[in-house]
Amino acid sequence: MEKAKTYQVEGATLTIPLQYDQKTGKYMEVYPDFLEHPIYTPEGHPIMLTLEDACAFGEERSAGEGLIDCGSCRFYRPFSNTLLGVCGHERNRKA
Repeated sequence: MEKAKTYQVEGATLTIPLQYDQKTGKYMEVYPDFLEHPIYTPEGHPIMLTLEDACAFGEERSAGEGLIDCGSCRFYRPFSNTLLGVCGHERNRKA
């Protein structure tokens, strides 16, 4: 049986496979390509990785912080203890 973690992210269920890493001796999460194969919450908001490049609609959390990735955007809602989160910008919402 393949190891995996299941998360409930704002009503969406995600099962993320785990792969054993020889160097660290730990199982690591293998995230899918959310840009190539988007997954949405029931409300239509896309689930993203914190480290994805910021999109054209992104805005800094605080002035002067810079906008590098989803994690630095004020519309991004991170999911605790993971690299997952939800983009809350209405223009990225699935109709």
